Amino acid sequence: MIDVALVPLDDRPVCRTLPGLVAAVAGARVHTPPADLLPAQRRAGDPDGLARWLAGHRADAAVVALETLGLGGLIASRLRDDPAGVVLRRWDALAEGPAPVYAATVVQRTPDADDAGEEPDYWAHHGRALHAYSADLHRAVGTPGLPDTDVPARIRRDFLRRRQRNHVLNQAALGLAADGVLDTLVVGADDTAVAAVGTAEWQWLRTWTSWLEIGDRVLAHPGADEIGAVLVARALTAAAGHTPSIAVACAEPDGLARVARYEPVDVGAGIASQAAAAGARVVDRAHADAVLVVHPPQPGDADWATAPPGDTDPAPAARTAGLVRRLLAEGRPVALADCALGNGADPRLVADLTADGSYARLAGFAGWNTAGNTVGSALATLVTHQVGRAAGTLDEGAARRLLAHRLVDDHLWMSYARPRLRHERGTDPTRHDHVPDAETPAVTARIEQLLRERWRQLDPLPGWALAPGSVTLPWHRTYEIDFALEETGEQP
Repeated sequence: MIDVALVPLDDRPVCRTLPGLVAAVAGARVHTPPADLLPAQRRAGDPDGLARWLAGHRADAAVVALETLGLGGLIASRLRDDPAGVVLRRWDALAEGPAPVYAATVVQRTPDADDAGEEPDYWAHHGRALHAYSADLHRAVGTPGLPDTDVPARIRRDFLRRRQRNHVLNQAALGLAADGVLDTLVVGADDTAVAAVGTAEWQWLRTWTSWLEIGDRVLAHPGADEIGAVLVARALTAAAGHTPSIAVACAEPDGLARVARYEPVDVGAGIASQAAAAGARVVDRAHADAVLVVHPPQPGDADWATAPPGDTDPAPAARTAGLVRRLLAEGRPVALADCALGNGADPRLVADLTADGSYARLAGFAGWNTAGNTVGSALATLVTHQVGRAAGTLDEGAARRLLAHRLVDDHLWMSYARPRLRHERGTDPTRHDHVPDAETPAVTARIEQLLRERWRQLDPLPGWALAPGSVTLPWHRTYEIDFALEETGEQP
């Protein structure tokens, strides 16, 4: 059994728990640092403690979020003022701990919201203006002067000072890959857009990757929270000496050429890089071991977190479901990446596939947050499924657990229960909220009620159920939940 040491972006379930669920499909294990060392929302982790943990941990490989090891987490990388030299000294642990090292770094985001929940305090009043200024700066690259903006000078300078430090660190990470300290480096673009300072920085890093001739070790694509799972998959392919061959299929002729919300490139470009990062190669369907089906981005501004729609278009869902069924009928292992809308799965697609049992036959599913998050985690699951089959370590129970887990999180919660709960509570969906401790028991009980309600309607995976009383709010807000599943003994 392969053991992987993981230093995640933070303690959210998608960063801390999902990589282990993905690894279990291939019979592998993931170890994470003690909880008191990890970041939790705006509380930074302990970078020096994490460096000691990594240097002293024994495993077959390491998967490391460089922001966490160097600065105490993704949010901490936006808030802390540690000099680059201090961060680089903490990164020395990369050469002292488990090898090989599969690492990730993230180009800092510029969200389009007046919300300081995960940003410096001034974001509460100047977030949208900074987002617009960021886009104007990108468009003005190569021209003299700066764009006009109403953002005060001290805030503009602080915004760009923090970005400049993080860009220097990202350049240093490329150097670690070039020097062989890192076996693989993924450069993620976190919640960006076609025009943004972050997109410019990401493009510059991609250019340096080409100039340094390290494109075989450095991958760059949209995403952040899913990278831990993707790199765990890559570690398992390397350990098994097996490179899965994956075909990509889409029911919409132009689907892979569409650019999803929060991303700077088309979905197809992201898939190609994500597959390489996960240790797979993309081939035509005739030569593929397995198939990734993409439910492509749909037009409009609907979003399950910020602008939940009353309904979705049934036609694209029916076409994607039909494609999935045809591939399953061929005996193909199929994973489904639902990128139709941001921050949740398409209810019509889920209902279509659960109605005849097709969902239960999938090798993997994802439909959460950004298209990059969705594609990366679906590919990671499909890759570990294929590694397990090739190595004879495939754990069918773990695969079904992960299918159930993603369905609960990506649909039952994100596109069914969360919009209803927020409406009941009068929550502004465009801003992160806070659930006081006194209200938490009632809120989690209501969430569990809604999740069970939808599970009964779908009856998607006989043998699995939500564990009673297991729903929690990891960051005391209604954006994400944690929960546990239990086996019921019912035969599928």
